[in-house]
Amino acid sequence: MRLLISLLCIAALFSCSKKNEFILNGTIKGVTKDKIVLGTFDRASMTEIGIDTVEVNHGRFSFKSKSLKTSFYSLKLINADVIMGVILENGEITLSADVNDAEGNYIRNVKLEGAINQSLVDQFHNMKEAMLKQDKYANCKEIAEQLKNASSNDEYEVLNRELNRLAPDLENEVNKAKMDLIRHNINKFFVPQVFSFIKQIASIEEIKELYALLPENAKNDPSIIRVKKDIEAKERIQVGKTAPDFTLKTPEGTKLSLSSLKGKVVLVDFWASWCKPCRASFPHMKELYEKYHSKGFEILGVTNDNNHKAWKKAIESDEIPWFNVADEFPVNPAPARVISEYGMDYLPSTVLIDKDGIIIAKLLHGEELDDKLKEIFGF
Repeated sequence: MRLLISLLCIAALFSCSKKNEFILNGTIKGVTKDKIVLGTFDRASMTEIGIDTVEVNHGRFSFKSKSLKTSFYSLKLINADVIMGVILENGEITLSADVNDAEGNYIRNVKLEGAINQSLVDQFHNMKEAMLKQDKYANCKEIAEQLKNASSNDEYEVLNRELNRLAPDLENEVNKAKMDLIRHNINKFFVPQVFSFIKQIASIEEIKELYALLPENAKNDPSIIRVKKDIEAKERIQVGKTAPDFTLKTPEGTKLSLSSLKGKVVLVDFWASWCKPCRASFPHMKELYEKYHSKGFEILGVTNDNNHKAWKKAIESDEIPWFNVADEFPVNPAPARVISEYGMDYLPSTVLIDKDGIIIAKLLHGEELDDKLKEIFGF
């Protein structure tokens, strides 16, 4: 009996020691002999920093250390010149990938077993696909498969609308499951990795509630800080509040301030040359501009382009008659400055401002914008 207890204690200690050390065993198809570098990415210098290098023989490799900080890491095959990005942590982890899956020099399809935080990130992003496998969504399986293989953004949008028609409750169910996943794992490293995505699925109050639950060290994560600033911006950009002033450059290089348009009703339109819905809205916006411009209506386009040649070409080819300025990118790859200050999450986005610089409405397009301008100008 004593021998049995001793053996069980030894087994338990051995199991705990494995959980407290880092072991990564990997298999990469398509690689016979190579070297693989485990590294981190330094945001300040925008460079990779190697931690350890091991041989890859017949597609197999192994890293082992006493401990590894839970974080995002890169794995780079030197000769094949391909890289993988994964979240690693202490414990015994198994990795499998195929070098032939590389898109450019990046392998996106990497399978990990034993990596809890990476598994949670994958679960968060694949929530809709997992739910569509439930029997109650059997009528959606065909459209879901087409959606997964959509070859363009336009095709994806069409298929997604059809999916929403077939399963009107799916989106809410997916969003709730994602929020619950975060709440139940609020202390884990995975949360900052997905926190920015909840802006698309949760209200300001729900995000503030989650933020309050975060451990203090997580609140210092750059992605969490960005979301907090975004929420603060959204609370500033409310109907009835003064629109924050900004000064940006026109295509000619001269500075133009929002405040210089005071005395007019101004529609601030956040757009970009690569945004198809943005440019598709211009013909109707031209009609509104022509109808109300002489009565004191102005449009100020704020492009999200960092390619100013493409921006200027779009203005010329679309024959845009209203003022345009280019947003600034003081920190790459962070979002542009003014659109961030206005708390806008997507393009196109609009803010309607009255003659005194007070916000009247946000995110108006099409008929909603028509109706609001009729209300203001009386025709």
